[in-house]
Amino acid sequence: MSILTRQKGFSIVEVLLVVVVVGIVGFLGYTFYNNYQTKTDKTSAADSSQPASATNVPTAPDVHSVADLDKAQSVLDQTDPDSTSDISQFDSQVSNF
Repeated sequence: MSILTRQKGFSIVEVLLVVVVVGIVGFLGYTFYNNYQTKTDKTSAADSSQPASATNVPTAPDVHSVADLDKAQSVLDQTDPDSTSDISQFDSQVSNF
């Protein structure tokens, strides 16, 4: 005697296949969206105009030696000639280096 039963539902292979396909589509979508955002951020940063006062601000130099500190001090002295340089603070920075 044979009893035929109808099983309902998905097999484990079908479920895993759907999960893998959704994962691949999600990963690709995230990658393309991230690249789009990066390009948009770069172009908007290049298009934005800076105020005139911000263009004259010196950038922080990389300090690797005492000569670099001397160079940074001379740049700071040139940017604000009215200020007096604090030698003790400068010496403490050199000694900490």
